[in-house]
Amino acid sequence: PDGGALYAASCAGCHGAEAGGALGPALRASAAWSGADFTQAVLEGRTPDGRTLGAVMPRFATAGLDGAPPTQAQLDALHAYLKTLP
Repeated sequence: PDGGALYAASCAGCHGAEAGGALGPALRASAAWSGADFTQAVLEGRTPDGRTLGAVMPRFATAGLDGAPPTQAQLDALHAYLKTLP
């Protein structure tokens, strides 16, 4: 999967083109999270410190990526893409 394309389609509208924040917060800190923590945040809306993300954040476990339930490969690609941003 193409992490950049997934980000552009599912995240950039709220988090900004380069994850610097917009309607949603900047995502640069999430690049340092473990893969499991990142997956939990994207799928269930919970951060590693136990905070629940705002209601505007889709719970991609039910909302899906690209119109289908996300795969671990998609989540890994998305996380890897965030790690490439300045």
